[in-house]
Amino acid sequence: LSDVPSASLLREPGMSQSNNDNENSSNNNTAQNVKADSLRYVRYDPARENEYVPAMRQLISKDLSEPYSIYVYRYFLYQWGDLCFMAMDDDDDEKNKLVGVVVSKLERHRGGPLRGYIAMLAVREEYRGRGIATKLVRMAIDAMIERDADEVPSPLSKSFEEEPSAND
Repeated sequence: LSDVPSASLLREPGMSQSNNDNENSSNNNTAQNVKADSLRYVRYDPARENEYVPAMRQLISKDLSEPYSIYVYRYFLYQWGDLCFMAMDDDDDEKNKLVGVVVSKLERHRGGPLRGYIAMLAVREEYRGRGIATKLVRMAIDAMIERDADEVPSPLSKSFEEEPSAND
């Protein structure tokens, strides 16, 4: 395991998925005049590529010094679109407003374990601190586990639960 990044965790037999029954449990904070119940979490739908990809690119590139080309998005979405999840705000003037996204992949590492990887994660600044990034990452990890991943990014550390990231 020496070449396994610290962000990965070897999945043990019988490892259960996270409890995601209550999508909005961490979204009780109504700061910034945003209602928690207006958020909707969806899996990427390739049929809506023309709507979703430009919104993703805009959201993700806002905080990057050098934006990704369309080909990077296509690389991930065409192969692992089922591991991409989005948070949408339906209570905004702009319906279906993308407020958060996680883009991931799952592939064999050096011919060995099936390893999950979080490639991109972004949440609009005014929505941060509400657990949106945490929820998106958990959804991606659960999807990786459903696809029999041997290794997934680890949300099990205390810091993941207690210290929201800049995008959380």
